[in-house]
Amino acid sequence: MEWRYHIPPLAALNAFVAYARTGGIRRAAAALGVDHAVVSRHLRDLENTLGVALRNRSEGGLTPEGHDYHARITPLLDGLARATADIRGQMPQVTLTCSHGIAYHWLLPRLASFRQTYPGVDLMLRPVDSDCRFDPDRIDTVLHADIRYINDHNTASIAPRVRALPVARPPVFPVASPACLHRLAHPLRRAADLLHAPLLIEDNDTEWRLWFAGQSVEVTHVTGCSRLWQAHLALAAARAGEGIALANAYLLEDDLQTGRLVRVTTTDIPLRDVSLGAYVLRATEQAWQARPMGMLRTWLEAQLHADTTGMVTSGHH
Repeated sequence: MEWRYHIPPLAALNAFVAYARTGGIRRAAAALGVDHAVVSRHLRDLENTLGVALRNRSEGGLTPEGHDYHARITPLLDGLARATADIRGQMPQVTLTCSHGIAYHWLLPRLASFRQTYPGVDLMLRPVDSDCRFDPDRIDTVLHADIRYINDHNTASIAPRVRALPVARPPVFPVASPACLHRLAHPLRRAADLLHAPLLIEDNDTEWRLWFAGQSVEVTHVTGCSRLWQAHLALAAARAGEGIALANAYLLEDDLQTGRLVRVTTTDIPLRDVSLGAYVLRATEQAWQARPMGMLRTWLEAQLHADTTGMVTSGHH
């Protein structure tokens, strides 16, 4: 097995992989937490050892040989890191960020199921209302995934080197407390009657306008009784009896079961189910390929499939 002695130093290989992932010596140095001169020296030594140019010095980036070498050694280095962590008994860590609503009302009651299914994965749930900004160039020992509700009207594209998987596309519907519905001045016969009801609006009226369009009610502006920052606050206001909010089953499963909130219905023309967006699981390409991330995806899809089947069986389409 004499060929093993010709393997380049691990530090040089790590520097090369960091350079390939980040696209620059200084960015690679920042990701590794070393001086940029160290990365330059490792790259130069690696090219001298291999006898081939890995970097395109005139145009930047990698040469064809560099791309091929990177593609072949990266899975091996990742496997070496995982094998080392396994033999040390280190539990792989996954941080899952998501909005407060789905964290408290859907994910939190199900975390015990994940831990029973995958006891070797350390999953930390971190509610964050602001949209997560992934840095594909960052090299971190903790895997990071994010679940975010992305509206269909939000045309922002997924960042480069970030993988995304729509995991659920729930219908949205109006909800209110029984006391709020009891106080309405006029009965709700059709969707247009909701325009005269106290509507709770989030950051803007876009979702309400799209929901009304799904009911064949065209409106240019929806006047609400209260403007709130996001769905979590709108639902809190609805529980307090302040008005009618738009929501989906993943944000208020326990509210519907206890009767704190009820689905708003109409007497003459039934309301239609309308989908305005999807919950999307995102992670960098590097994290996406890790085995714990695959476990998380498998578990999420199984949970959401079970919930969808339950909703259809119980008649909540």
